[in-house]
Amino acid sequence: MNDTFSTRTQLFFSILALLILILIAYANTLFSPFNFDDEALLQRVVFYNSDAYHEIWPVQYRHLLYFSFSFNHSLSGLDTFSYHLTNLLFHFLTSVVVLLIVFKTLNKNTQWESKTVLGLSVTTALLFALNPLHTEAVTYISGRASGIGGFFYLLALLFFILGSERNRNPMTTVPLFYFLTLLAFTLALLTKETTLTFPLAVFLYDLCFMKNERWHPFKSRLFFIYLPLAILAGAFLTLSPAIHNLIMDLAGKIDINYVLAQGRILAYAFKLCLFPINLVFDYDFPSNWFPQAFYRFTPVAVWLVLVFVILKNFRRISPVVVFSILWFLITLSPTNSILPRADLLSERNLYLPSLGPTFLIAYAFYHFFFMKQEASRSKQGLVILVTLFLILGSLLITRNSVYRSNIHLWEDTYKKSPADLKVLHNLSHFYLEDKRYQQALVPLLKLSRSEAGDFYRAFAHSNLGSIYIQNGNFDRAEREFHKAIELEPTLPLGYLNLGSYYASRGEFHQARTEFLRALERYIKFRWGYPMPTELDLNLARVNWQLKSFSAAQKHILKYLKRVPGSSDGLLLLGKIYQEQGKTGLAVKAFQDIQGGGLASAKAYNNLGILYIKMDQYKKARDAFIASINYYPQIPDAHYNLGKLILDLKEHRTLAQNHLELALNYNQSPSLQKEINRLLEQIQSP
Repeated sequence: MNDTFSTRTQLFFSILALLILILIAYANTLFSPFNFDDEALLQRVVFYNSDAYHEIWPVQYRHLLYFSFSFNHSLSGLDTFSYHLTNLLFHFLTSVVVLLIVFKTLNKNTQWESKTVLGLSVTTALLFALNPLHTEAVTYISGRASGIGGFFYLLALLFFILGSERNRNPMTTVPLFYFLTLLAFTLALLTKETTLTFPLAVFLYDLCFMKNERWHPFKSRLFFIYLPLAILAGAFLTLSPAIHNLIMDLAGKIDINYVLAQGRILAYAFKLCLFPINLVFDYDFPSNWFPQAFYRFTPVAVWLVLVFVILKNFRRISPVVVFSILWFLITLSPTNSILPRADLLSERNLYLPSLGPTFLIAYAFYHFFFMKQEASRSKQGLVILVTLFLILGSLLITRNSVYRSNIHLWEDTYKKSPADLKVLHNLSHFYLEDKRYQQALVPLLKLSRSEAGDFYRAFAHSNLGSIYIQNGNFDRAEREFHKAIELEPTLPLGYLNLGSYYASRGEFHQARTEFLRALERYIKFRWGYPMPTELDLNLARVNWQLKSFSAAQKHILKYLKRVPGSSDGLLLLGKIYQEQGKTGLAVKAFQDIQGGGLASAKAYNNLGILYIKMDQYKKARDAFIASINYYPQIPDAHYNLGKLILDLKEHRTLAQNHLELALNYNQSPSLQKEINRLLEQIQSP
């Protein structure tokens, strides 16, 4: 009883230490912004209601992932703190599950002392928790699929282990744990489709560790868990047309050269799990990195020989070694095997597979330093272990700092993958977003003149057009926009920029057409970048100019949903309500504008006009004065105040002063004419 209590206490404090160290290591990420396609994913889930929730049956995929994003948005909108905290929470929980799996696996299953088993379990969990390789799954918000999917995958394994222990009541607790296994596996499937490998991983665990008196007979597991797992996996594949179609599409593109390349990629991925240095957000492997001619078969042959040796000597090799290597290969197989993917390697896809190498290195370390019960060696091992954790923590914090902005992330990636055209594309995009036009020009020109596909070159031409507009070269800008659309007609950016160009020239009908084309393509196609907030604002403005007030209202409300409190948005909304005769709503919209400056000045000027229509002349006068106080050079407010004073037959001199100021600040010929008429009226007897 005391030993059990002591073990539970130690586990509790180990988990507490795990939590503290994770919080310290990831503290610099909690307020990091959205990176890369985070906002694009959030838009599809929350703002534009894509296929995330259209159909629950037949099952689509990633519903749990989408729900988590919707939950975060309901809590904090576009404030990234809750998103990062959610990712971090699941990473902590996954690390705890790793600790418990290793502990339950080795406890009473080896000749090691309980404290050594606990130490090895904690070490494995810490190595997993502090591995810089996992930043893409934890710090990168869109990497959440790997984090949550990995958590439920491992949780299902833990429930399977608990349910299979002989000391469980076969009539009550065993069915419960097996049910929880199936439930956790289902949740994993609804987070990330690559978790379909779970039945194989469970079977591997069974073969490696469940061959003694500690476990229920294999027959019980076969009927109560393996058969339901197979049915569940088959049902998911059958009822998920998206997954089925994806697999069939990739299967039709199988390339022997891609398959052979995976030999070196797997070796590199295994190395990254053990030595997480020189990490890259987007890996670019040059063609000369892969063996040529006959030697290109060598990496694949090495892996096949390794697997053959393991299987042939299954009983003689340590089960930890067998499990660790085969776990890595099984869990990584959906993304790195025979089905061709655009990216040869992604760090987030190593989140779950990394458990294998992590368990292996922790086991080897403990076997060397602590197994022989030598005090001097144990002290050396402890010093090395603490040093290793400090190094990992430092590397993790440093790696996390790269995510502090999109520009830092892609500049870091560009340094490590300078020949990657995708990196050039993304770096130029975020330079433009930050209005660093000259810095963006170089990668854009490289892309436009490169042998990149139509997708990247279309982006480059469209963005070059935006830079030329900034430089006043409008004719060249228009040619670049049309070139972008010609290269990739589904690309929304070309239409967006062309619409902005037409709007700047007062061609509002043509501008609206191009903006609507851009909107259609942003919603219809899955682009890696979010729909720009200004698209709805631009559509609202051109519809306002064309006096399509209902359409203008629809788009400005969409814009304000994404950018609440926007002065430009509220000002336009108030003007739309004003034109529609919705006086109360217009007044509220103008009054909601905060921050002062020109926007507030325009809002109070419009408020004054509304108050005049409501015969509330004192409020109108106060509103015009407030407008002038916010921005003394606003001609409309001076004109309206002067005219109001004149109409009320008050202080003709004061009216004259404001009208003269309006004349000085005004650039509109029609208004100048009206002001001169009023001044002549004042000066006449």
